[in-house]
Amino acid sequence: MTNLVVGGTGKTGRRVADRLTALGLPVRAVSRSSSPSFDWADRAGWGAALDGAEAAYVTYQPDLAMPGAVEDVRAFTELAAARGVRRIVLLSGRGEAGAEAAEQVVRASGLEWTVVRCAWFMQNFSEGHLLGPVLDGVVALPAGEVAEPFVNADDIADVAVAALTGDGHAGRVYELTGPSC
Repeated sequence: MTNLVVGGTGKTGRRVADRLTALGLPVRAVSRSSSPSFDWADRAGWGAALDGAEAAYVTYQPDLAMPGAVEDVRAFTELAAARGVRRIVLLSGRGEAGAEAAEQVVRASGLEWTVVRCAWFMQNFSEGHLLGPVLDGVVALPAGEVAEPFVNADDIADVAVAALTGDGHAGRVYELTGPSC
């Protein structure tokens, strides 16, 4: 079974691909820079990325809450089903109406599906766009006084790999958060 990792260079995509490889499982991590390439903005390349895949871990870039994301996820999921993919694991976001709409598309696809719904990644502060503000000593977020339990991308990858490769995860939504605040 070939596992397809869509968004194979993102924070969780790399980790999922590495874990699948470490397990000795065939994996194809695709992104704009891979061969075959995969770009959410260019549907013409999706078929080549899907060839031979039976399971797919899907991360939408830049975010499922963006305009057009639901339509892209619908088109991708339909093509994946037509190409023989039987299992799809969608990385989703907590509290985002657009993400929830994309989840509904995956749920209605007829495929074995799992949704991995997450809070912000801890790595946003150490590998991502918030590293600079962290190093400067000031991180300003529009969160008010709300405690938010950030989740480690390694934990997300562990759950995604289990859902891709194991039984008992179909039809499940996993809400992942980090330690309580």
